Amino acid sequence: MEKILDLKKTVAELVEENPEVSEIMAGIGFKEITNPVALNVMGRIMTIPRGAAVKGIELSKVIAAFEERGYQVISDDAQSRQGRIRNFIERLSGGEDLDSVRKDFVEEFSHVDAQEIMTAEQTLIKEGMPVSEVQRLCDVHSALFHGVASEPPPGALSHDEIHAQAASVNPDDIDALPEGHPLTILRAENAALDALLDTIEGELDGAKRTDVMLQHILALGDVRSHYIKKEELLMPILYDYGVTGPSQVMWGIDDEMKRELAMIIKALKADEETLPMYEARIRALTQRVREMIFKEEKILFPLSLRYFTQMEWYRCYHDLPDMGISFGVPIPAWAEAQPWLDQEAARLAQSQVGGKLQFPTGELSMEQLTTILQLLPVDITFIDKDDVVRFFTNEGQVFTRPLSALGRDVMNCHPPEIIPVVRNLIADFKAKKRTQMIVHRYIRERPIRVHYQAMYDAAGAYIGTVEFVTDHAEPLEKFRR
Repeated sequence: MEKILDLKKTVAELVEENPEVSEIMAGIGFKEITNPVALNVMGRIMTIPRGAAVKGIELSKVIAAFEERGYQVISDDAQSRQGRIRNFIERLSGGEDLDSVRKDFVEEFSHVDAQEIMTAEQTLIKEGMPVSEVQRLCDVHSALFHGVASEPPPGALSHDEIHAQAASVNPDDIDALPEGHPLTILRAENAALDALLDTIEGELDGAKRTDVMLQHILALGDVRSHYIKKEELLMPILYDYGVTGPSQVMWGIDDEMKRELAMIIKALKADEETLPMYEARIRALTQRVREMIFKEEKILFPLSLRYFTQMEWYRCYHDLPDMGISFGVPIPAWAEAQPWLDQEAARLAQSQVGGKLQFPTGELSMEQLTTILQLLPVDITFIDKDDVVRFFTNEGQVFTRPLSALGRDVMNCHPPEIIPVVRNLIADFKAKKRTQMIVHRYIRERPIRVHYQAMYDAAGAYIGTVEFVTDHAEPLEKFRR
């Protein structure tokens, strides 16, 4: 009899059809499958492709192991998946009802791992599909993962079964991360954010007091620092590993939500009678924020844990305090990272010892120069001739810059909608079509001056771009007096 392995079926279904599946999977690293409780609970919602992604085992190796035992493996073709994803996006672009698209999406992709979906989306982006179009599908993703996460296991779990299920979780799972680890902190912020969303929706369902609602919405503003952490610390590193989908899609949606939040705050501040008119928009915003929590928990955080090295996590931890506190969640000490932090501090101190830097107008030690730069009330960022971020000071604290930005392509340090502007500006600087650009705008209700300046050597060759960012709120206030 021909042996068939259908990758769309759950692990439990496959084992029921052929008990040999359990033996083969255990032999290639899926030890949990030998636990009857784990098989009966997790096995009924887990497919082989999703399990391979969780365990960090290449799916091709799993397929090869079954083919060696005489199985014919039935799986989705990646190109076919990409075509179907394109079709879902086109349906949304054509104005089809979101719920209808979401229902079909869940039916077709419930067996596909999140990373495979992200890879297909990245391919569409590379082929020229606008990021804004791919973003249309992002809210549909959450339906898929809500469906997977909320699917009830058969029967109620006893106390022992719950403990057995917990024991079957991979040791590297996010839940096991220590206090102080960046993902532990980000997940705690999500928990606090989720509670705040409950409070906001409770007020909408209850008294609907504008003054109370305004305070809750202002508190929701902490989502900015939470999003900055994931956008500046997690997304660029994933981008370096070739996992570009989350960065390109999530970042754009984050920006949309932040703009909507700012508009709602402005409206509620201007007129206390505004709340009834904005109730629907507030509900829509809270729903989108909830969806983003799910995307972070089910896509972004697991991918980060899979790809990041320990050193990259240490750098993330080093930069976390500069991103600000979100929803009152503290940043506790991470004991494991402390030796690295001490080593980096010692290395920096040693680099400032001895020697003088000679300038046309004098000389300074490295320590003196570093101190002067720290005292300047301005953010400075230098991008070299190859568009790589090489240096920054962040004393103005207008735009947060993490250490992990150093050595990275500047295009990977900006949200998708800004990248064409940055690319065109630097191209103009290199071609000498212009040598500077100065922008004055309000950022978080503060007057900010951003000055981009092209740099050329004595022979006129382009050597890079420097950005100066200054907060003018304090001097303007003094002039008004």
